[in-house]
Amino acid sequence: MVKKIRVILAAGILLIFTACNGAIYEKSGADTVNDEKVITNEQGEPEEGTYAQREIILTRSSEYPESYLQEIMDTIKTVQEKNRKEYVSYLFVTDLHIDDTEQIKEAGYHALNAVVDVANNTDIDFVCVGGDLYSGKHAEDNGKQNAMELIQSISDILKNCDKPVFILHGNHDDNSFSGQINGELYFDPDYVINDDEWYSVTMANFSQYAQSYHNGYFYYDIPGKNVRVVCLNMSNADRTVADGENKEIGMLFYGYKDEQIQWLLEDAFSRPDCRYYIMDHDAFDYPEGYSAESNREVLQNILAAAYEKKPYDDGKFVKDFSAWSGQLMLMNVGHLHLERAYSDPDTGGLPILNTDREKLGNGLVWGNFGTKNYSTMRGRVAGEVTETIFNVVISQPGRVDIVRFGAGDDYYLEY
Repeated sequence: MVKKIRVILAAGILLIFTACNGAIYEKSGADTVNDEKVITNEQGEPEEGTYAQREIILTRSSEYPESYLQEIMDTIKTVQEKNRKEYVSYLFVTDLHIDDTEQIKEAGYHALNAVVDVANNTDIDFVCVGGDLYSGKHAEDNGKQNAMELIQSISDILKNCDKPVFILHGNHDDNSFSGQINGELYFDPDYVINDDEWYSVTMANFSQYAQSYHNGYFYYDIPGKNVRVVCLNMSNADRTVADGENKEIGMLFYGYKDEQIQWLLEDAFSRPDCRYYIMDHDAFDYPEGYSAESNREVLQNILAAAYEKKPYDDGKFVKDFSAWSGQLMLMNVGHLHLERAYSDPDTGGLPILNTDREKLGNGLVWGNFGTKNYSTMRGRVAGEVTETIFNVVISQPGRVDIVRFGAGDDYYLEY
């Protein structure tokens, strides 16, 4: 049974009541929060468009260390203060690689349970898991089944969210890296998770949020906001089986099939007078794993044309964005295990957020990424809140606020 904690912030004291034994813990330094409080103007009247603060109920607190509690409270408070009803806000966690070690797995499950409590106690619009849930190296007997059970365990935690949940496909997520452990398993359909199997342990659990679903890519329309979230699949390999082998695998194909690009242009971008948010695992700066058939540059050029409202025509794909009533707002990705918020000139100035990995460990800024203003967090400690990283993103025209949970600080991008 999951222990519930009811939190009331009053008179500068944080009172935490545990439902199982009635114990009360006190922590100082908090502000008043209750069901009735809203942000007020100088006259003491509620500001139009603000969210009411709420009584905070932590339903997953038995599943992460007590050291997380203050960070959870601070994150909820900051998000509720910064957010407005006309903004778009969401939680983005990526690159868990949750099966690398037992310590990394424990930290990853801590983080996922914290995600639920932060999401359920704020007025964000959705939660997005940005891919590479695990490292995809299950080469043991029943390796594919074990990998699918691991993915399902992540979905089972996220089913406790009262917000829409999107799970993106990363390049590790089809278990094809099992071939690095046993070379005979490359392209083996008994080990490679196909598209239907991936759906069964991910978005099948959240099917009401996966509109126009095709092989790992889909969109969702946020009710009441005229906003469409487009979730892409950068691991859009052809995993059909011929002569006992998969045609392609995620380890060796990074990119977007023609069908996904056409879907983006004709279906996903079809809603008029709409703000669009792109969620993806891929980062355009990633230097490996791509070929001319990946449509990676095609996607980048399409997004540039959409953001700049220019016609696009490469001889295969055509859309006149100069007459498009939509507005492309930003793109959020993972993959690099690095952090950056940037108006990307190679994508027409589109704001692109690259979120650092959730996976516990001391990362490094590899390759030439240090010259491109990427960063990563070091000094992360297992069992402390610094063991994890995820972002709450609050988007308004001309500005994006990134509220950091775990290792690192809040920051923002103006564009």
